[in-house]
Amino acid sequence: MHSSTAAWHRQSLPKPCREPLHCLIAALSLLLLSTPTAWAQDGEPATGTVIGLVFDSTTSAVLANATVAVVGTTVSGESGEDGEFRLEQVPVGEHQVMFFHPRLGHLGISVPPGRVRVTPNAITEVYLAVPSRETILAGWCSAEPGAGGTSIGGIVTDALTGVPLPRALVHVFGDRSGVLQRRRLVTEVRTDDSGEYRVCNLDSSEELTVGVSFARNQAPPVNLRRAGPQVLDIAITISEPVTITGVVLDYGTRAPVAEAEVRLAGLPFGELTDSAGRFGFEGVPPGRQIIETSRLGYASRVDSLTVFSNEALGLEVVLSNEAIVMDPIVVTGRRSGVAALAGVTPGARFDGLTAAQVDSVAPLVFDFAGLARAARVPGLTITESLLPNAFGNPQLGVCIEMRRSRNATNPNACNMVEVRLNDGPVPEPSFFLYDLNHRDIKEFRFLTPLEAGLMYGDRGANGVLLIYTR
Repeated sequence: MHSSTAAWHRQSLPKPCREPLHCLIAALSLLLLSTPTAWAQDGEPATGTVIGLVFDSTTSAVLANATVAVVGTTVSGESGEDGEFRLEQVPVGEHQVMFFHPRLGHLGISVPPGRVRVTPNAITEVYLAVPSRETILAGWCSAEPGAGGTSIGGIVTDALTGVPLPRALVHVFGDRSGVLQRRRLVTEVRTDDSGEYRVCNLDSSEELTVGVSFARNQAPPVNLRRAGPQVLDIAITISEPVTITGVVLDYGTRAPVAEAEVRLAGLPFGELTDSAGRFGFEGVPPGRQIIETSRLGYASRVDSLTVFSNEALGLEVVLSNEAIVMDPIVVTGRRSGVAALAGVTPGARFDGLTAAQVDSVAPLVFDFAGLARAARVPGLTITESLLPNAFGNPQLGVCIEMRRSRNATNPNACNMVEVRLNDGPVPEPSFFLYDLNHRDIKEFRFLTPLEAGLMYGDRGANGVLLIYTR
């Protein structure tokens, strides 16, 4: 590439904005530029029309409700639901057309304006776009130190639920010999609060491999096949799928209702009940689901379904011949496979910290152990000590116990509570909590061994800690 062409290419990349407000200020500052004005024969300024489309390359979809403006003029408009816009009475001449949208602030970038030449009483078309993720990555990394030719970035999610994973560890290994066993650690970074990561300017002369770990879970390594900026989204399995089974019954007769349609809202799960009114779904993500049931001749019903256990779940859905007021059911899995009603009894104690309480306490503590102690849960014991890891080696971890029983063979054993992150189980929870950034937590709650045992069976014997991230 010619040197002047390369310089122009670098200038055309989107420049990173550290704050959304800076993006808006940078965009609006362009409006202060002036442009020559042409005049028609009757003394009025000559004008034309500019039409176009705003497109978001990061999502491969049009961008609605984007503010579009002609730099140096008072002409502006907004893109419609189809991403198209139309600007009337644009002065004749060379112009720059820019756009702004909250999406740019979320991505932390400013986009160079498009150039148009407006002629009298004519329509000029311009195409505006949010750059691709690769282009944005190149723009970010151009401001980072280093001269390597490879940059990677993306988002780390739970493979089953699709939930972004904050504080996941991304490793980059290098190998110049071509022997995988001789690979060396080049660098490692953690994902941010939204599960995103970025590694810039890596040496493209060696074989590079990317791996991800979250708590004690690891994703299969990915080999980079080319140089240059590239987006690499990685899914890692931390949640276990659940099975939901149930039966649809008539409200008045309690007889099975055949050919009733049962669906999980927002998920590709749906089927008709058999002659005995039964239905079943396998491989359902854990957590809260919305179950919709309908049958010709009956009033439709919508229920809230909360499933944590990986065991089969029995559920009764009752349909009435006419619309009646029926409270939604909240169901949690049990090893017996029989449905159990669950929920927080009005007036019951909430053992944990709400989102508002976490916001007020988090700046005053240094880690999750301090945050958990602030909840002041009766009978809760929190210690930080050396605990044996999966290989039997001592490692710093957090021990949280709701039931303290001395082990005769190992008096220092920890009766660790079951820990679930965003409704998914966490392996090796002691070490996970030790590394967890407490500022990533939105709220958390402890379940006593009694209520946890009903919901999770043997896994809840020591109590359960439910953590939800921002």
